[in-house]
Amino acid sequence: MTVGEIAALLRRHWVAAAVVLVLAGAALHSIKNSPPGYQETSTIIFIAPKSSNFPNPYDSDSDAPLITTDEIVVRDMMSPQEQRLVQAAGGSAEFNVAMVNLYNEEYPDYGVPDATITTSATSWEATHSTYLIVARRLTGRLAAMQAKVKRRNRITANVVGDSGPIIQTGSPKRVYAGLILLTLVGFFMLAIFLDRHPGLAWRRARARGAIPLARRPQASEPS
Repeated sequence: MTVGEIAALLRRHWVAAAVVLVLAGAALHSIKNSPPGYQETSTIIFIAPKSSNFPNPYDSDSDAPLITTDEIVVRDMMSPQEQRLVQAAGGSAEFNVAMVNLYNEEYPDYGVPDATITTSATSWEATHSTYLIVARRLTGRLAAMQAKVKRRNRITANVVGDSGPIIQTGSPKRVYAGLILLTLVGFFMLAIFLDRHPGLAWRRARARGAIPLARRPQASEPS
C-alpha cells in the first residue's frame, strides 16, 4: 500500500482513525499508571546425606535418588492442595516451584537435583512474604517425607541465590512499539471492513430517518 493510498484511507475513515487513536491513548495511559511488578527467585539444592548407605558421590548415578526426591517435592508443592495451604498461610502472590531444566522446554534435561522458587506480585511485601512461606513449606515437606529416616541419613535442601524482591520494569520501547503496531493494525482492519461494507452506515442512517407507515400523511383523494 502506497503513501497516497494510506492518505486516502485516512480521509475516507477519519472517524474510525480518531476512535482507534482514542483507544490507543487510553491503553497507553493505563500502561503508564499500572503498578510495577516484583519478582523473587532462589535455587534449592538437594544435598545427599553423609552416609555409607547413600550412593558413592563419584558414581555417575549418585544423583538419581536426589533427582527423584526433587521431582516429588516439586510436584507436591505445585499441587492444588499445597497452593491452598500457601494461600491459607498468607501467601497472596503467585508462585512457581520447578526443577532446573538444563536444556529447553521441548527437550528438557533435569540432570541436576536442583529446583527454583519464583514468586511474583505487584507488592514488594506480598512477593517476599509468599516466598518465605513457600520456602518454609518446601523444606518442611522434605522433612515430612523422611520422618521415619534417621537424621544422619536424610536428604537436606540448601537455599542459595535468593534475589530478594526485584522490580520488573520490562522494556518500555517494546511496549510502545507493540502498542503502535496494534493501533495501525486495528485501524487498517476497521478501514478495510468499512470499505468492504460501504452500505452499512448508509442503511443505518436511512433506518434512523425513515418514517413509520402509521405516521406518514395520507394522500388526499381526488374530489
